[in-house]
Amino acid sequence: MSLRIGVVGLGHLGKFHAETFARLCHKRGSQFTFSAACDASPAGESVAKSCKTPFFRDFRELEGKVDAVSIAVPTTFHREIGGYFLERGIPCLIEKPLAKTVAEAEELIAMAAHKSTVLQVGHVERFNPIVRAAAPYFGRPRFIEATRISPYPFRSTDISVTLDLMIHDIDLALSVTQEDPVEIRAAGTPVFSATDDIANARLEFQSAVANVSASRVSLKKERKWRIFQEHGYLSLNLLENEGVFIEKSEALKSGAIDPSKLSLASVGIAALTFQLEKLVKRVTLKGDKMPALEAELADFLSCVAEKRRPLVDGGEGLRALRVAERVMSSMKKL
Repeated sequence: MSLRIGVVGLGHLGKFHAETFARLCHKRGSQFTFSAACDASPAGESVAKSCKTPFFRDFRELEGKVDAVSIAVPTTFHREIGGYFLERGIPCLIEKPLAKTVAEAEELIAMAAHKSTVLQVGHVERFNPIVRAAAPYFGRPRFIEATRISPYPFRSTDISVTLDLMIHDIDLALSVTQEDPVEIRAAGTPVFSATDDIANARLEFQSAVANVSASRVSLKKERKWRIFQEHGYLSLNLLENEGVFIEKSEALKSGAIDPSKLSLASVGIAALTFQLEKLVKRVTLKGDKMPALEAELADFLSCVAEKRRPLVDGGEGLRALRVAERVMSSMKKL
């Protein structure tokens, strides 16, 4: 029997959810059907029509018509709408952040656990092609530098830039370090919104430090990650789907070469040439062509069909939200 998939919220991001689910369900034949698209605005009907699926104005109308649902509504409605479906045992993918507050997120997780149903959180950068390509090279990080900036979006301004953008990099930092920060320092300021539009946070872990910057009032779009590890360095461009891994040479790791005891005269060649030939090895990274959102939604479909735990489940979403709340509560207003 085909599993029926629905999308609630057909705005900027929900439109992409609907279009992607329509493609994925078509590819998987009889296993899944994209059966419902819902939005409170009548403008959403054009999205449903383009996806050749029935349109509904009230999410409650989807009861009995879907077996799983993706929720891409404003964060303030996550608890109400997500809770409606989870209480009925319907698997949910809820866009990030999981909820507006930690308390609301905990309620959603409790509902999913009570019904033993799938709850996935839309931290899409976990599925970014270059992040997936770099995963085999992740080691024990010592220092992380993350930058995420974009022009003013004129949407999602009901929440601060910390919950809107920075939470992506908070989630990635938690995933890479496998630790929770022991200390947080942050600063931010509003520009166009009532909430912060620019923010910087220093997350101090037991074994690493992450410096995370986010802005939604910049003149360009940029998403970059730099990770300094014990024996290597990763530079990732999350927008351009490319990166590089630079690792210490075996001679350097073993102590066969001690750079502190060398001089340019003893090396006999240019310092940069010697470094690239003797001290490090370079690996160029390139992600595959599967868009992050498609990989994320495909994972959700598989989790629903196989009744398995998602890569980014409710607990992971809650963990990121808790740190984001700590960032906001410790934020020095500029």
